[in-house]
Amino acid sequence: MYTNLFDSHTHSENSPDGNHSVLYMCEHAADIGLSGIAITDHLECNDFIKDNYRARIQQSVFDIRRAQQLMGDKLLISCGIELGQALQDKDAALEILNTYDFDFILGSLHALEGKLDFYYWDYSDPSIIIHDSMVDYYQQQIDLAKWGHFDVMGHITYPIRYIWGKNRIPVDLNRYMDLIDELLRTLIEKGRGIEVNTSGLRQELGTTLPDFPLIKRYRELGGEIITIGSDAHYVEHIGNGVEYTMDMLREAGFKYFSFFKGRQPRMLELA
Repeated sequence: MYTNLFDSHTHSENSPDGNHSVLYMCEHAADIGLSGIAITDHLECNDFIKDNYRARIQQSVFDIRRAQQLMGDKLLISCGIELGQALQDKDAALEILNTYDFDFILGSLHALEGKLDFYYWDYSDPSIIIHDSMVDYYQQQIDLAKWGHFDVMGHITYPIRYIWGKNRIPVDLNRYMDLIDELLRTLIEKGRGIEVNTSGLRQELGTTLPDFPLIKRYRELGGEIITIGSDAHYVEHIGNGVEYTMDMLREAGFKYFSFFKGRQPRMLELA
């Protein structure tokens, strides 16, 4: 039984796919015994204008600051953002990052350059070549890691949530280990971390993103900064899988996990 419970990846109604207010999410997090939560509303840079992210992030930050005041010392609340596809509109990314004092920036890649989010792909389309898409995915993640204007790389096996999880198309990640190792080494050299995203545990995938072998590989390469996030879009998913993941981290050789405040990782014991 753990007492040090933190969720570093959640979405409020200020995300296009979110459903609940920031304050309601924070109150629920405190009620279920979490010590801290990061609100990481979406900024999908490739859709910056279309989905009105400038206004969405402004409202998100306002709501988080209000929740911090109202919750006081009941819950540690991190003002975060999930920065998606930053290299597909660097000007938009840097505009937002330079406007607000975020505690935590989660870097993500949901969509390859010029393509839809993996969520929307028609995997029965014969023009989609899974192997080539996975190579492109890791190469673009490596480019994002080299850019480095974030704290932690989110769900580094994101496409598997849909390729295997929803469509049951097998993917052998061993084919991409050279690219994955390059990604992990780049993140470590840049002082960045990775996330263990627990959403797959409650979805068809049935595993975290990434799963245990890549978590262990990150540790073997010297990785230390690692956050745990539910990727909750509903209050009932907040905190899901956190304790399970803490067990995995201990098995992989970690003594600590991270929670960010002021863009600095607080190294918290797995206790």
